[in-house]
Amino acid sequence: MKKIGVIANRDKDIQLKYTRILVESILKYQGEAFLTKDISNEISMGSPLESEEQVMDAAEIIICLGGDGTFLKAARKAYVKNKPILGINLGSLGFLTEIDKNDIESAVKHVIDNEYELEERMMLDTSIIRKGSVIARDVALNDVVISRGALSRILHVKAYINSTLVDLFPGDGLIVSSPSGSTAYSLAAGGPIVEPDIDLIILTPICPHILFSRSCVTTGDRVIRAVIHEENCHDAMVTIDGQQGYEVQGSDIIEIKKSSHRVKVVRINERDFFNVLRTKIYERGEKLKKNEI
Repeated sequence: MKKIGVIANRDKDIQLKYTRILVESILKYQGEAFLTKDISNEISMGSPLESEEQVMDAAEIIICLGGDGTFLKAARKAYVKNKPILGINLGSLGFLTEIDKNDIESAVKHVIDNEYELEERMMLDTSIIRKGSVIARDVALNDVVISRGALSRILHVKAYINSTLVDLFPGDGLIVSSPSGSTAYSLAAGGPIVEPDIDLIILTPICPHILFSRSCVTTGDRVIRAVIHEENCHDAMVTIDGQQGYEVQGSDIIEIKKSSHRVKVVRINERDFFNVLRTKIYERGEKLKKNEI
């Protein structure tokens, strides 16, 4: 019996409609569905546990329902448990969530029958260093974003690859992303698109106040160091995957490198990354056009 942990998102899944479909499908194909007690009680199905932590401990594979934010939140827990994760897209774009909400039952059957592949995604170890001491550590699947605070003032970030200076970036900040994160904030800021199964690190300045500034890409074995300018820190923040934030000060060093950890992403369909990219961006454009009518 395949043990599947279900992570739901009430904000995306109104009245838990698709969570019910997912759990019904798991039970139909003789799997066991683990959910937090509140979700299980509400849909009157599944094996209830006290917390998402316990759900992940009990499961062989994790399935989450929501958008990319939900996937990131779940993946940041799943990699610690070395559990593979599959995303069902209830959001808009959903580059990380592979399965459409109308294909839930088919996806579950593939999972129960072990008809899937695992794609390992690179992650980024992040350390914040202040006066020679590490004050915070975290791991990102998508990106590490260094940004200014609430006041509309220019933030100065000096970026290094290993010990080589790349540039001083005056502007709204700097995004350091993995290939998975190349289609997230980095893309919106003008960064390059990178296939997600390649080990590379991308540096993308946010609204730089210099005409020639562009993103740059380096190999996964390099170490990125971003230094906050002492006189132009302006309540800067470091945000990990849009999930965890840290305040930083002038002269703080943000060190980012390839992690020894990797997220195991379940792939059911033969995936053409660029076809997915074209389709999702085109669909969003069409939706925007319809809303304008």
